[in-house]
Amino acid sequence: VVFVTLLGGCGRKSPPLAPLVRLPAPVSELVIQRMGSEVFIGFTLPVQNQDGTQPADLERVDVYGMTVQPHFPADRRLNLEEFQEAATIVASVEVAPPSVASLDDAGEQSGDDLPLQGFPVAFSEEITPSLLVPMDPWEEERRRRLDDEDDPPEELVQLPLMTPPQPGPLQRRYAVVGVSTNGNESEPAERIAVPLVAAPFAPPSPVVTYGEEVVDITWGLPVGARRCVQDTTGTIAPSGVTGWAGSCGPRAVTGPPAVATGSTDASDGPMPLVRLTSRPTFEWPPASRFDLFEIVESVEEQLVMPRPLNMTPLLVPTYTETRVETDAPSTGPRFGVERCYAVSTVDVVAGLDIRSTPSVPTCVTFLDTFAPDAPTGLTAVGSDGAVSLIWRPNQEEDLGGYLVLRGAASGETLQPLTARPVLENTFRDTSAVPGVRYVYAVQAVDDTALANVSVASAQVEAAAR
Repeated sequence: VVFVTLLGGCGRKSPPLAPLVRLPAPVSELVIQRMGSEVFIGFTLPVQNQDGTQPADLERVDVYGMTVQPHFPADRRLNLEEFQEAATIVASVEVAPPSVASLDDAGEQSGDDLPLQGFPVAFSEEITPSLLVPMDPWEEERRRRLDDEDDPPEELVQLPLMTPPQPGPLQRRYAVVGVSTNGNESEPAERIAVPLVAAPFAPPSPVVTYGEEVVDITWGLPVGARRCVQDTTGTIAPSGVTGWAGSCGPRAVTGPPAVATGSTDASDGPMPLVRLTSRPTFEWPPASRFDLFEIVESVEEQLVMPRPLNMTPLLVPTYTETRVETDAPSTGPRFGVERCYAVSTVDVVAGLDIRSTPSVPTCVTFLDTFAPDAPTGLTAVGSDGAVSLIWRPNQEEDLGGYLVLRGAASGETLQPLTARPVLENTFRDTSAVPGVRYVYAVQAVDDTALANVSVASAQVEAAAR
């Protein structure tokens, strides 16, 4: 009986397993920033799923946007489904399937194809009047909360004088969600908000100067720029105000006590007046900061996400960048190449950055007009029918050679002995007339198109035997 029972159990089927659902990983390197009347949105498409498998099961990426009016105290954070229901789709980016992904010979994405997994995507949204109308998905919830509150206490609670909280400035909030081929949605990337208040003014066009090693970029302060709150020489703090010495960050200082007095006699009115004290607080917003951009032309009408050269917004209107040689990667200004720079003002509104439109750009073609150092250690030795010269070699990477100069000892202007620069740091003058004393000097020449020539070395004298 036991044997038969075991055989019967072997044929029993287990419950079916749930189908495997793969969700694409969230987008990476998400940047959403407002510049003037545009909001730029950029991110990198994922290359794997949330479980680490590759390639990502990714059909498209949806970007949702919603304008809200923040309240105090803050409303609860909406879950993704609630956010999507109240928001609108700003953009839907179709992604090329991995099976049809194509690259050109240089490893770049072909121009007519959909964006590939792992590639950056960028677009912008124009701030129009319709975007300034806020949604309020919490309105009904807020109304219910007020209706459910208990009756106020019978005894009057003594509170300090304070300004009632005001609604914050309008915000545009964004959520970026990947969608698989089966319609399953990924975990959203971090939600980012931008303020919808008036943008600051742009700075004047920058002034670009450069040397052989660095580029210096400076600009003037824009109209209405916020200044640092600082305790400078000769500044007298207002009477009774503490914490006056400030910084370039947000600053709040406390003033002297303000007193509201009144009669405590109940006969003066239906509610007795009590003595209340408060200390007014003066707040300064953070000082204006700046972002420096290199203006790059878009390729095949594709939007290039504006990314500043500086890692963090600049507190002072100046920036120094190291020059990069022509044959180095194109990550900075190079000799022989035109570069255009523009500056944007960055202000903080309710804890969120808002940037001005970029300034009128300044374009400069970096030319190598910098000569090598003068050669040193020149020595001349006379011999039978010639004068031999030797000097220390120059160390410049763009060194093209040396010009050997000669003149009569009587003060004649020195002239080059060869039509072209010599490559070695030695030279034998076989044209010297025996017994005639000559003056020699050497100049270094670089290999640029301008053939910059150094000043002459120290002079030496010698005569052939």
